[in-house]
Amino acid sequence: MSPACRAGGPRRAHAVATGLGLALLLGACAPRPAVVPELTRGQRMPRYGAALAQRQAKGAMAEAEAVVWTRRAGAGALPAVQATLALARPDRFRLRAQSLFGTAIDLAAHGDSLTAYLPSRRAGASLDATRDSLGVRLPGTLACRVMSADWQPPEDAWERAAWRDTLLVLRWEEDGDSLAVAVGGGGLPESVTLTGPAGRGARVRYEEWRFEDGVMWPALLVLEDLPRSFSITCRIERVRFRPRPDDQRFAVRIPGEARRLDRAELRRLLARLEERWGARSR
Repeated sequence: MSPACRAGGPRRAHAVATGLGLALLLGACAPRPAVVPELTRGQRMPRYGAALAQRQAKGAMAEAEAVVWTRRAGAGALPAVQATLALARPDRFRLRAQSLFGTAIDLAAHGDSLTAYLPSRRAGASLDATRDSLGVRLPGTLACRVMSADWQPPEDAWERAAWRDTLLVLRWEEDGDSLAVAVGGGGLPESVTLTGPAGRGARVRYEEWRFEDGVMWPALLVLEDLPRSFSITCRIERVRFRPRPDDQRFAVRIPGEARRLDRAELRRLLARLEERWGARSR
């Protein structure tokens, strides 16, 4: 199952951003874990696998609060916004971003489908990754993997891993796309790069981790396109785990009287809201 996008250049990066939450376009540090000794190649593999297994076991459903902000090259960073996140392995994700007047956008991804509702505009969209050419395959699966660092290198990737300074970099292919995971001294991923056949893609940087209910969970991550023209930063706080998914937590309802948007209309509307939000903040 490929987590990577099929479009190139900026379209690819923006598509990944869409899968994670188009709401971010509207717009106290976490404690660092205890320092652990640097691990050798042989030690990193079991440490990485154990931490991943713990996250997978805890993450049947996870909910969290978040502070998110976006940055575009030449435009700087937009103001941070508050959001709530929910994910359920393997392929459900929901994000609700808040504005001064309530919910700015409510977005859910499930497998290859994406649903978004903008209350202030009484407009929404129900999109399918294949039919509507979102540019990202299985956005729900991709969002879950990014937010929970659910990257599962095959065994031969460990055998072929190479050092980059103090990082051990693992590379493998998934359905024609290339993945590279840089594993740090504590056995946790520090970055993941997703590259398509054309050599373009996106990168996730896991800049901070935190113990949440006994497991290491991403606390600060940055998603960026490879040219670094666009990025999303997300600080995750107050993570709660549930033993099983709650279907109602992932249901985004578009009222019958709301205006229905296609993919192009949704992107144009979000771009206008981004411009207005940035202008009001200056």
